Amino acid sequence: MAKNRIWIVILFAVLLYLLMGIYADFRNLLSAIERFNWTYILLLLVLTTAGYFIRFIKWNYFLRRVDVHLNLKDNLFVFFSGLSMIITPAKVGEIWKGWLIKEINGESLGKTVPVVIIDRITDLFSLIILFFLGIFYYKEGIYIILILLLILVGFFVIIRSRTISEKIISILEHRVGKYSKDIKTMHQTFEKLIEPKGLIGMSILNSIAWFFECLGLYFVIIGFGEYLGITLSTFVFSFASLAGAVSMIPGGLGVSEATISGLLQLFGLTSIIAVGVAIIVRFGTLWYGAILGLSVYMIFKKRIMKIKN
Repeated sequence: MAKNRIWIVILFAVLLYLLMGIYADFRNLLSAIERFNWTYILLLLVLTTAGYFIRFIKWNYFLRRVDVHLNLKDNLFVFFSGLSMIITPAKVGEIWKGWLIKEINGESLGKTVPVVIIDRITDLFSLIILFFLGIFYYKEGIYIILILLLILVGFFVIIRSRTISEKIISILEHRVGKYSKDIKTMHQTFEKLIEPKGLIGMSILNSIAWFFECLGLYFVIIGFGEYLGITLSTFVFSFASLAGAVSMIPGGLGVSEATISGLLQLFGLTSIIAVGVAIIVRFGTLWYGAILGLSVYMIFKKRIMKIKN
């Protein structure tokens, strides 16, 4: 079933990029891509990879906050393998990292799954921070931010409110039966993870990682012989990433690409260049991560799991 879903996502992506090519005119788009300075795609990949290592620092911090300890090699394996789930809706597939940790050291999912969820929440906070750098360019985008903030505030209120959380836990305990202990563990873990100082600090650190990908967009535009300021490039990429996350479409496919190309046209780039930029940036920030994650998992799985078993 999982393999079928992956193929569906890939086929959808192929269809999407074909439609984008038709929209931009294949001949002109290919001509523009041929003139693209490919040095900049290498820079994009370097920036994206650097961002991954910054996110790893955040991931490791949250694990230690809940007393989950892995040696560096195992933790890098888990973190980078999780990137293969980047093409799931809002990256929720990264919850799989909890199962990997369980296989390695038997750690309870009640402690690791909340780490993945908080990890995703800090991504949203980081993108919102970057988004506000350019909000005056496209004020209509504030509605997406307001929706996200309401959802996030609701989540934190539920976790912080003993009355509400106890009622929800009681309901869930009756439904999940033997897993009721995990529900309580997850709630206790969330309480540790949403400590304001760490959450804010990691969100700010994580903003640097996302900013590197925004810089990637900036340099790809230069690679096409065009120019868009760093602030505006940061706004475009962060807003497109948020729109893709809100859509809950795997990897934000279609939504993020359309948002990037649409905003770039709004800010003066031609449709041909805008589509070309969107395709290359998404390769360097989405598909590169998925390929890297899958490669790490396939290459090191036997070695890591064999040692542990």
